[in-house]
Amino acid sequence: MARLRQEFPSNYVSSGNINTEFENLIRYINAAELGDKTVGELFDTLFDEDGVFDGPIELRKDSSAGIQWRVGTYTDAEAGWNTLVTLAEITGAAGSVVGEIGAPIFHTRSDQTAATGGTGLSVFDYAHVSTDEILVYVNGLLKRSGGSYDYTTSTTAGSGSAGAVTFNANLTNGDKVTIFKVRTTSITGYTRTDYVTTGTQSVFAFVHDSDTALNVYKNGILQREGGSYDYTSDATSNTVTFTAGVTTGNTVTIYMVENVASQAVTGIMLESGYVDTTTGLIDFGKITVDANEITQAKVSGLSTALTSKAKLTSAGTTPTGPATGDLWLNTGTTPNKLLFYDGTQFINTSPESTLPTFATTDAGKALHINGTGTAMVFQDVDLSATIPLSQRGTASGVATLDTSTKIPEAQLPDTISQETIHHHPVGNTRVEQLILTSPAFGGTSYSSAPTISFTGGGGTGAAATCTIASNIVNLITLTSGGSGYTTPPTVAFSSGGGTTATAVATLFHDPVGLTVVKNATYEIKRIYKQKVNIDAVYITVDSGTCDLQLAINGAGTGTLYNVSAAGINVTLSSSINVDGSTIAKTVGYIITNSSNALNLSISLGTSRLS
Repeated sequence: MARLRQEFPSNYVSSGNINTEFENLIRYINAAELGDKTVGELFDTLFDEDGVFDGPIELRKDSSAGIQWRVGTYTDAEAGWNTLVTLAEITGAAGSVVGEIGAPIFHTRSDQTAATGGTGLSVFDYAHVSTDEILVYVNGLLKRSGGSYDYTTSTTAGSGSAGAVTFNANLTNGDKVTIFKVRTTSITGYTRTDYVTTGTQSVFAFVHDSDTALNVYKNGILQREGGSYDYTSDATSNTVTFTAGVTTGNTVTIYMVENVASQAVTGIMLESGYVDTTTGLIDFGKITVDANEITQAKVSGLSTALTSKAKLTSAGTTPTGPATGDLWLNTGTTPNKLLFYDGTQFINTSPESTLPTFATTDAGKALHINGTGTAMVFQDVDLSATIPLSQRGTASGVATLDTSTKIPEAQLPDTISQETIHHHPVGNTRVEQLILTSPAFGGTSYSSAPTISFTGGGGTGAAATCTIASNIVNLITLTSGGSGYTTPPTVAFSSGGGTTATAVATLFHDPVGLTVVKNATYEIKRIYKQKVNIDAVYITVDSGTCDLQLAINGAGTGTLYNVSAAGINVTLSSSINVDGSTIAKTVGYIITNSSNALNLSISLGTSRLS
């Protein structure tokens, strides 16, 4: 059924012939439709997105029928299959059994420990038969079999009468004994030879060939092959030569561990690396089929099936003998053109009346409607007002956004803002009043008025007198409030013959007058949810001197400055970072060695980082 038609036939005003041309084009394209599929759908079936042939051809291995193929798309997984070759044709004649393939050379390992008591230091159970070759190690050293050497073997000895290894001399309690069997059928011509040198000897005879792998031991210790190491082997002279002579009384053991010579096996190899051992079917990945090795004619029904399908020819000349519906990619034109055979001739699938003709000079251009709206033209895309994606997060580009559509912190400026933090304490704090606090309102047993003294509080100059009545302090007169107190000073009563009179002082801050700079720790500002750098410091006093150090959370930080009326104005060589992003931190300063210093003024130049 035709799936392409004009939606508004005859609705063309520029020429009466255009409608006829469009109708002819549509008929040509409809003629190419097969099986209710458009030309595009047919192309999509035959080619991948890179234009490489990718037709629906399938092969499978059926457990009963053999290797099968089918062409086309099916909803039924079992429909359309044709047998290419039967299982009987694949397997061929039955093969001969040549023994186990891939089994381990050393097997049936037994690890035992020598122990005192009974025969535990000499006899070790190990089931075996007389044809078994056995390797015995003690504490990792290879031992030699024989009544005159290290041990003997018996197939009937041991606690279960199934076999044992008996050492000619008792081992030491705790020695580790390891015993292996050697699968000699896996090693072509397995041989072991032991030598005991009677003089210094370098060359030892051992028959082998170039496909043979050897293990060589000296006094039970495995040696390393190579001219720079312990020994070399020569298959032409059947010798093993030590790089240094082996002196008298040493034991040299040589045995074959592998022969890599290959052997042809008739029939199918039933080894798990090549076939499914439960079904006997060959792993498809183990079958090598060269490209173009199987011709279309050798695949049952394939040639007939392909003949009924649309054909695409890519060539610079007109295809010979085309059939209706065939396509031709004309590579003889630039750019290449796709044409369709309508049974008489090849016609263009993209009429030039629809799109403007393009040339190689139009490469990279876009199709636009011209300025008057009367035609389509190829022209360059104007990107002058755009920024390429490659400039995201780069210098002179634009910032990227995170998953929350915010600019990541790493792309923000190092400094968000700058601020000057200033501190200038004004006025004076002095003692305002004294309040009696002792029981009985003033102590007991005073014969005369006691003396009042003040200590601590950071200030100086506070003074007071008192009177007594009925042997107790009944009135306190503050004669001087002093100055510079940061906390209430301690009040003490002495002399006068009495006891237990006590009082507390309260403070008053007078905002008028000069401020005496006291030795103390001062807080300027608290930083929270921010990161701040202190970059510069300005400090001065009206008179006197003092030492000042910046403090973060009350702890001195950075340079200790000696402050005088001359002032200090300095840019820090290394900024002081205050990170209050998660935990609040205070910025302040510590005054020490104050000497008549008055009216301190401090300014900190800061930059906010976040």
